[in-house]
Amino acid sequence: MTQSYVQYLNVGLGLINNTEPVTEWNIDEAIEAALLLEENVDDVQIIGFRFYDIDTANNNVLRRSGIYYLSGEVFVFPKVDQEVTNFLKNTNTDFERGQQLIKIKKPFILVYKYNEDDTIVNTEPIRAKIQARKDEERMVTLKTELLQYKNDLLQEIKNLEEAIDNSTYHTINLVELDAPENPKVLNILNDNGNFSVHIEYLRNTRLEILNLEKKLKEQA
Repeated sequence: MTQSYVQYLNVGLGLINNTEPVTEWNIDEAIEAALLLEENVDDVQIIGFRFYDIDTANNNVLRRSGIYYLSGEVFVFPKVDQEVTNFLKNTNTDFERGQQLIKIKKPFILVYKYNEDDTIVNTEPIRAKIQARKDEERMVTLKTELLQYKNDLLQEIKNLEEAIDNSTYHTINLVELDAPENPKVLNILNDNGNFSVHIEYLRNTRLEILNLEKKLKEQA
């Protein structure tokens, strides 16, 4: 039986399970998983990934892909830039003439051999997909919070109306201001007499929802 795996190349200090079984060599899924690992685990810096197939009967590697780098710039040794030159000097590294090298800033400078079967992938579509999903989740959360806030606000006003109708004035939530004669004002949802905070919240939240809806529509 053959089992496929993806191996993430992590140069950070964060601990991850860097080898995962997969059903197929799906590049886009691996890119997304790598980006999410970087985002969700502290001090993880993934420079790329590769696939390989294992014969589960004897654990022999049957097939291996080149490295799919998430970013980088390719040079041909010895025609390299100053950052690569400094890296090779500081690490006492040397390469054969004509060897392709890849320079990665992740976040520090790293230089590796760039082999014929290696690839620098375009992560932007996957990043956009991840961000769109976050925007959708954020929009759902905002709409839920906005509805709850409006209901809470209306309930407070309804309670005030009932207190006035029933002459139960002692139940009205008031707050004393730090002002001459210490006047008392309505304290609706702990606004300390400043009702404008509710208007500002409702307006800003609605505006954020509209902006997210517009952004998602433009990306569709």
